[in-house]
Amino acid sequence: MNFPPQLQQKIEKWASSQGISTEQFVLQAIAEKIDTLSQQVTEEHTQQNSEIANVPPLNQPNIYRKEGILVIEAELPENFDVNAFIDELREERIQGQIA
Repeated sequence: MNFPPQLQQKIEKWASSQGISTEQFVLQAIAEKIDTLSQQVTEEHTQQNSEIANVPPLNQPNIYRKEGILVIEAELPENFDVNAFIDELREERIQGQIA
C-alpha cells in the first residue's frame, strides 16, 4: 500500500518497536479496527432489538503465523466494504498529519 511518507515512517517505527514487519503491523491494525466495528455493530443490534441479545458476539480475530505468513481470521460485519474501509483509514491518517 502507498502511505504518505510521514505515516509510513510512523508505521515503520511502531512495527520495529514491536518486532514485526510493517505489513504485519498494518494487518494487525486493520484486524483491530474490524473487531471494533464488529463490536459496535453487535452493540447497536442488541440495543435496537432485544431478541438479538441471545446471539453470541462476533468472534475475536484469530492472528497466527502459517509458513512465515501472518494470517488473520476474523468475521467481517455484514456488507463490509474493504476498499471503503482502507480509504477511510487513509483519510483519517492524512487528516491526522494535517492537524
